[in-house]
Amino acid sequence: MQNFLNRAAKVTAVLLAILFVLTTLFALLLYNVEKTAFDAELYKNALYNENFYDRLPNVLGEQLSREAELESCLEDALGEKAYYSLYWNGHTPTKAELQYAAPCFEKYGYPQERTKESDFSPYTKNLTAKDWESLIISFFPPEELQDLSEESIDQVFAYLNGETLAIHIPLKPIKKKLTSEDGLEAVLTFLRAQPDCTLGELGQLATGEIIYCNPPEEVLAMVSPTLKTELSNAAEKLPDKFTFPSEPTNRENLAAMQIVRLTLRLSPLIAVGLLLLVTIFAVRSLKGWLHWWGIPLLISGIIGLIIGVITMPIIRLSLDVLLFGQLPPEVSSGVSELGFDLLTSVIHGISETIVLQALIIAILGLGMTIGAVFIKQESS
Repeated sequence: MQNFLNRAAKVTAVLLAILFVLTTLFALLLYNVEKTAFDAELYKNALYNENFYDRLPNVLGEQLSREAELESCLEDALGEKAYYSLYWNGHTPTKAELQYAAPCFEKYGYPQERTKESDFSPYTKNLTAKDWESLIISFFPPEELQDLSEESIDQVFAYLNGETLAIHIPLKPIKKKLTSEDGLEAVLTFLRAQPDCTLGELGQLATGEIIYCNPPEEVLAMVSPTLKTELSNAAEKLPDKFTFPSEPTNRENLAAMQIVRLTLRLSPLIAVGLLLLVTIFAVRSLKGWLHWWGIPLLISGIIGLIIGVITMPIIRLSLDVLLFGQLPPEVSSGVSELGFDLLTSVIHGISETIVLQALIIAILGLGMTIGAVFIKQESS
């Protein structure tokens, strides 16, 4: 009877040790997702390491000019008259027109829906990728963009971590830019990209009306004070910060999220509890303790290391094939590359922590296993 109970205890201990290995692997993932993924520094480092602030103006310029490239392609393919009829009147294209337009859609994607009243494309289509890049840099130089982005990230994670009840995005830097020489230069860059002003449009400019055309430089100097006034008026209408959610936050939702995060944070305790049960069922000596703890820890650490090491290549391949490889053509290569780099950098930050912790577990398990061998040699 005693032998049966001893055997049953060992079998139970083995099963518990296997469960310990499995729960440890899950705990490594869940704990680090909760701890690392909700840390603002992870995302700040990803943006910095991937040179986001220097790359963004060029990437956005390429993306924003893509619609203009599509329109130019369609105008060449359909003819100016047919294209503008489709553009402004919105009539259903014929089968022949769709055939002519198909190569443009394949290369640049489909145009966004627009309304005649609100559409601004006739003016923005004249801006090249370089023009967009200059405009963005005028308002957001890399250093200022970094400050604004990091402050916004801090606000977002303060909200997610339950430290605040709303997210406050500062708008003062934008207001300041609108009233600065950089803001005026951005508007002048926009006007210079437009077709030359006609005599009638020059007359309208002389009366103080803002017309989207490219006047001579001497006329630009005359209308600059008016442009400054318009920019100041636009800045005054902006609030100092943008707050959302605008209504009071649902405390129940925040509380539920905190409970889920607490559960993830405490997930390693399940593994510890299983290891304690192994001790109760199987450990009867120091050598037995080192043996029954060391081997499961060593196995958990080795498997965790393998998973952590192969995770990044697998994820990179999966993202490249399943996600970014399937993006529609209207998304520029620069946007997809930047998104890919940022996402893999964030995942690398999480997996790096998992690998480090798995290595510590493996070393601890190896040390305990070797210790059990030495104790056996000394007692023989």
